[in-house]
Amino acid sequence: MSRKRHAAGGRTPAPHRLTGTETAVIIIVLTSVALAWGGMDPGTVLRLLAGAGLIAVGAVVTLRFGRRAPLPLPIV
Repeated sequence: MSRKRHAAGGRTPAPHRLTGTETAVIIIVLTSVALAWGGMDPGTVLRLLAGAGLIAVGAVVTLRFGRRAPLPLPIV
């Protein structure tokens, strides 16, 4: 970056960092590609992807909505 632009107050955008969701999707896709390339049946790879997607959706829903309605603790 030139000194003139820096002195003039030009701001550069911050670099994008991956979120946890994006990282999980990348790991799942790369794992499925490796399994398919390794000779696993495409139908099995698709079933594994569907299962991973359902687990991910369940985890996100549980974490997002589970905090809003805490269960009361029993009084002993």
